[in-house]
Amino acid sequence: MNLRSIQLLRKICGTAFTYGHLVLVFLFIMPQVQAQTLVLKGVVEDQSTASALPGAEVAVIELRSYASTDVDGRFSFGIPKAGTYTLLVKYLGYTTQEIKVDLSTNISQDIRVQMVPDGLTMDAVVLTAQALGQTKAINQQLSSDAIANFVSADRIQELPDVNAAEAIARLPGIAINRSGGEGQKVVIRGLEPKFAAITINGINLPSSSGSDRSVDLSLIAPELLDGIEVFKSPLPDMDAEAIGGTVNLRLRKAPKNFRLLTKGLSGYNALNDDFRDYKGVLQVSNRIFNDKLGVVFQSGVERFNRGVDIITNSWRQGRTDSLDNTEILGNRLRLEDRSEIRRRYNASVGLDYSLGASEFSFFGLFSRTTRNFFSMREDLKPGDQEIEYFARDRENSLNLSFGALTGSHKLGRVNVDWAASEALSRGRTPYDFTMRFFYNDDPFVDGFNPDNNPQTYLAAAQPDFSKTILRSNGVDMSETLERNRSATLNFELPLALGNKWNLTLKAGGKYKRIARERDFQEFDEDFYYLGTRQIEEAVARYDGPLQFLPQNPGLVSINSFALPTNEIDFRDFDGQNIGLGISLDPTLMRNWYDAQRDFLNENRFALVQNYEVLEQVSAGYFMAKFKLGDVLTIIPGFRYEYSNNSYNAGFSTVNGIYGVNGVFNDTTTRQQYGQFLPHFHIKYEPLSWLDIRASYAKTMARPDFTYITPRFRINDSELTILAGNPDLNYAVSTNYDLSVSAYKGGFGLISAGVFLKQIDNLFYPWQTFLVDDSTAAVFGFPDNKGYDFTSYTNSAQGYSFGYEIDFQTTLSFLPDPFSGLVFNINYARLYSETEVFFLTSETKLIVPFPPIFETIYTSSTRNVNLRSQAPHILRASLGYDYRGFSMRISAAYQGTKPNNYSVNKDFDTFVQGFWRYDASIKQQLGQRWSFFLNLNNFGNQRDISFTRSPEFTNSVQTYGLTGNLGLQFRI
Repeated sequence: MNLRSIQLLRKICGTAFTYGHLVLVFLFIMPQVQAQTLVLKGVVEDQSTASALPGAEVAVIELRSYASTDVDGRFSFGIPKAGTYTLLVKYLGYTTQEIKVDLSTNISQDIRVQMVPDGLTMDAVVLTAQALGQTKAINQQLSSDAIANFVSADRIQELPDVNAAEAIARLPGIAINRSGGEGQKVVIRGLEPKFAAITINGINLPSSSGSDRSVDLSLIAPELLDGIEVFKSPLPDMDAEAIGGTVNLRLRKAPKNFRLLTKGLSGYNALNDDFRDYKGVLQVSNRIFNDKLGVVFQSGVERFNRGVDIITNSWRQGRTDSLDNTEILGNRLRLEDRSEIRRRYNASVGLDYSLGASEFSFFGLFSRTTRNFFSMREDLKPGDQEIEYFARDRENSLNLSFGALTGSHKLGRVNVDWAASEALSRGRTPYDFTMRFFYNDDPFVDGFNPDNNPQTYLAAAQPDFSKTILRSNGVDMSETLERNRSATLNFELPLALGNKWNLTLKAGGKYKRIARERDFQEFDEDFYYLGTRQIEEAVARYDGPLQFLPQNPGLVSINSFALPTNEIDFRDFDGQNIGLGISLDPTLMRNWYDAQRDFLNENRFALVQNYEVLEQVSAGYFMAKFKLGDVLTIIPGFRYEYSNNSYNAGFSTVNGIYGVNGVFNDTTTRQQYGQFLPHFHIKYEPLSWLDIRASYAKTMARPDFTYITPRFRINDSELTILAGNPDLNYAVSTNYDLSVSAYKGGFGLISAGVFLKQIDNLFYPWQTFLVDDSTAAVFGFPDNKGYDFTSYTNSAQGYSFGYEIDFQTTLSFLPDPFSGLVFNINYARLYSETEVFFLTSETKLIVPFPPIFETIYTSSTRNVNLRSQAPHILRASLGYDYRGFSMRISAAYQGTKPNNYSVNKDFDTFVQGFWRYDASIKQQLGQRWSFFLNLNNFGNQRDISFTRSPEFTNSVQTYGLTGNLGLQFRI
């Protein structure tokens, strides 16, 4: 094992053993565990491939006890006394099996149930890899008590997804937010990523955002996962902070026999013509000590070019006609080339140990992503008669470490499980340096009309780099650290009621502690262009060669930092290479920064971005599961969550240049509240192939960190106030779901569902004007009449509703070679309504002479769709397996969605709908080797946004095709 692997393992293991109180848990549980030794447990797997079958229905007929296998195909029953029992195992698409088990006194049984597809003999070659993955996901969906969708481990391995976010986005009703051309965060049923709970093996991950509660899923490599579960209507034993839903990522457990998998690939980025991408994966697992101890270790390293060309148009408001239509005029054109290399390092370890009636496990994960980039930007601004050039060099890393200890115990008929965990996310940007240059000596041709479309600006520009001077530079440094600790304890008691009904009672509790710190610093020098002592002293400190303007030797030319070859490849709106005019040298920029950093001015306006948070949530729940055979399941229950939160930020009155004047003082606020959350779920299966479900549940969402922290800044120079809102309420959603699924072996699954979310107290930014003393006093600033006031507020009740349709099928009933076809398609139509607040002003002349004006401010709201909600989401894939050959092509459509709302509805912005295509090919080479080719975005889908209509394009981001060619070895 190399040094990096050892370091990763130390990080993983170190996070899990910080809980001294776990000793007390063991001391309490272990004496009781010894008294209960009769356990019937095992694993259900495919007979031919030995692949675990999750979601199988398992029953002990004599006890009328029921269970579903977990993601690893495992099940477990506590047995009250010795005897012979009948185990009934059902799995859709497979032949039902009845197995007699002789359970002697004080002996536990661990059995292996091998299932055979319907109509095939034990010696037949069974389902293909893609068909088996689809079958597993269908079984998990139908056996789940909650309304949920699943991605099986087999499907994760077959799809060309670069991270967990991409894999999740293939499920119904889920859109995706991208960064650098790859999926980063998921949008469930149109609700922003911050409204989704992200867990690993049921334990919450910390937020990785600097401002809200969202989790960056691009940190998680798909090879680490044994399955993905998306719960859209959670049960009472799941976290309540999940208005959108809960995404649970499953880490794999060790199967029975030794397994080894290595994968290596090289990649190509077409936009940047880069062949240097790579990825390597290692997976090792085994069970030892008579299968009692399972060990899994996985690691991966990858490098991908995420460079992008970005074109941004800026528009300004023209005249408004009598029909209230506002003219849109050109304002600015921005061209940006960003060179970005992302590197990821992943490792996970899992240990599970069986003591008959008890099982203990430890699992941990470490992931690190570096996102260093260098960008060159040109801003063409005819209104200001200047062209600006920006060069930005950034170093950024995001770390996630996670560890958990869990246990499950059979204490008589009572099942007990517990978990204790710690998770840490740390985002650091120690260096984010920007140099700004400008040219304003006749930068555009005569007669040029700046009101035209900004696309015309480039042809009208006439830059002169010998006269382009250094204006300013600045550096930002930030760190966001979040540490989550949690402990859970659950009790489950199965009972038999008469001859037909079964009852399972379940109760438990959870404690979660979130500690977060945000540190942000900014240092600037804005006045080099004046040719004063600032530039003179800066030049004296720098020991490198510099070029100056011929007509003014006190001003530094952009050519001082330029590369010998100035042109950068750049794709325009039509995909043509138009190039950029100049490229700066990152090394020369770093040298300049090193010479100036100790003399830059601290920008005290940035202090308001710092905060500390401590949230402590205690939760308890109770639920009952009534089951009438295989026909009817009813689950009533409730959850209660109590929050005790503390928020620390700053009171700022800084003003003047760099905020040199004024004071900054810490301030702390607290919130304490409880919320009762009722649940009611029904599952009805009137026929063996028909599944009907209805669900009622309440969930909640706590406000963004930047919204609720008691930070505020009063700027007396600009007469503005920016303030958090410590009195902001949390949001509560009442969720209604209804779904119908029909399954027929050989033909697949078709399901349809409708949902409605009634959401109270959604939170969003808003602005008003402190028009008089009384208004200023109402908002807590009695001495600031006449200031613009920006803060955050709660909306009235909003709605999110829609329907989802999903169809999955294999064509195994067709003759060879067509029997290897696998098809999936799902579609979601989403609607929503919420309110946004606007402040408008109108100034009127009320006295002609001497002229006296009056400004009238009007507060108004209008109903809009939720931001991030794409109204149409379509996913489709067609796969084919034949002997050792496998291929899959997939398509995704995401409809146009709102991005931002303006005071003037004609200036609302949107993200344009798009199609995206991926493909993968895999060829088996003997028993252990395989060759594969993955193509992502081979249709060259671009991210496009616009104002009002596609005619007024805002930005176009071009990432291009990426491809991976690799080899895999498996034992």
